[in-house]
Amino acid sequence: MNSIYTPIGKDTFSKIEEEFDYEILKIGKFTKQPPLINHSIFMNHFKIIFFQHGYCRIIVEDQEHRVGPGDLMIIPINAFYTVSSLGEDTIEFFFLHFTVQPVHKVARFIESLELTQILVLHDTINEVLVHQLQHTIRQVSEQKPGYYLEAVLLLKSLLLRLRILRHEGDHQQSASPHVRSSEETVFNQCVRYLQEHLSENVTVEQLCEIAHVSQSYLYRCFKKLLQQSPSQFVLQFKLQKSQELLKTTDDSITAIAEATGFSSIYLFCSTFKSAVGLTPTQFRKHFKNQSSAD
Repeated sequence: MNSIYTPIGKDTFSKIEEEFDYEILKIGKFTKQPPLINHSIFMNHFKIIFFQHGYCRIIVEDQEHRVGPGDLMIIPINAFYTVSSLGEDTIEFFFLHFTVQPVHKVARFIESLELTQILVLHDTINEVLVHQLQHTIRQVSEQKPGYYLEAVLLLKSLLLRLRILRHEGDHQQSASPHVRSSEETVFNQCVRYLQEHLSENVTVEQLCEIAHVSQSYLYRCFKKLLQQSPSQFVLQFKLQKSQELLKTTDDSITAIAEATGFSSIYLFCSTFKSAVGLTPTQFRKHFKNQSSAD
């Protein structure tokens, strides 16, 4: 009988984790009916938050983050932050507070995780993790044998997962799908809303409402990602869709104006010509002539 085995050596991440010991200070679940308004907190330890239900705006050192179900947030040591609820949904999140031991290795720990500022991982929490959290919280609250070690092992598992996600993001020279900026999350919400409500006269105020952000923050998001204002993007989005319809359908100009949310055919035609240099009819004719020539 032949035996097959694979030698196991310590990988880089395991070696890094061996440098640190952790002290669990608190673990539990927070539930509150809105509103939760400007609840300010100073942390002299690290805090991991796992959002399960509801939406919050968290501001840490002038950085604003919008978080919701499935998101994980790590708040570094000695951070002052403010949290407030968004919308009317009940706020529910798990939390885990911890310190790094020995104390002189805190700086090394921060460096190893690139944790110089708040870190948000979107769409990270799954049912398996929720079950693990609930089980560990129950073990701790009932002080079952080995409850403290179980909490430490859960923390180590989470930190290892984080290191792998950060490594994969660096390896791909871009953020992992799980590591998206708050600005990208807001932008993606706006795009989805525009796609679903293309025939409506979508306003910047509506985008702020569905994204649960202020107009000034929405403006900063779009300027940072696209070098455009939200209103400029909405107009560009509608014009791009109208061009697609002119190319791919035989719908009337009036129908296309309505389908892309313009209040009148006159407004559609004048806006289209100002942006494209041709009227919608001229654009369609030009495209068909080019297609025929090809």
